[in-house]
Amino acid sequence: MKKILAVILAVVMMCGVVLAQDVQNLGTKAGDKSMNFTFGGLGSFGIGATGPAGGIGLSYFLGSNAAVRAGLQVRSTSSTIPANPATGQTGTDGSNSSFTLGLSADYLMYMQGATSRVRPYMGAGVGFSMGSTDSKNAVIAPAIQGETKGGAGITLGLMGIIGAEFYLYPEMSVSAEYTLTLFSMTSPADVVVTSGSTSTTTKQTSSSQILGFGQGGATLHIYF
Repeated sequence: MKKILAVILAVVMMCGVVLAQDVQNLGTKAGDKSMNFTFGGLGSFGIGATGPAGGIGLSYFLGSNAAVRAGLQVRSTSSTIPANPATGQTGTDGSNSSFTLGLSADYLMYMQGATSRVRPYMGAGVGFSMGSTDSKNAVIAPAIQGETKGGAGITLGLMGIIGAEFYLYPEMSVSAEYTLTLFSMTSPADVVVTSGSTSTTTKQTSSSQILGFGQGGATLHIYF
């Protein structure tokens, strides 16, 4: 038992030495870059109710305490609505699908020195997102299957950003971030309802938002 405790203590001490050495090597300088893998509504992805909720991005450091960041997300979803016909009847399954594209650009300012393992930051960003939906209802013969298509509504937004980055290693870190909607505007989109040879188009209204609640999430950064 004493040998096991001694081994554990030695491992803990070695890890402490390694972490202490890593802290001395932390920090960024002009020209450093990182790949960002986001989970949740970070950066300007959280714009509006239809904004993407994550994606991939790239950060470029203008100096030790300032960086610009760009992000991209493409999301596609689909599901089936079973028709479940009764005995002797035929049915056609329905479906739901959606597609969303999001782009963002942010400017970040870091508030800690290069030797700190935790680096709080704040900044601002602009974002763009567009999405479309397609829904087909499930039917039982001889009914006609209807389809509803939502046009690609476009949302533009300005966001405030606050977060903190924690370095696991000099080449890897994780961050938690919260965004606040300073202003967003969504353009109108057409909704087309089709039933057989009949088609009806409804024009949706535009909308805007000032000082709305944002979203939070986490990001893994790989520096190179």
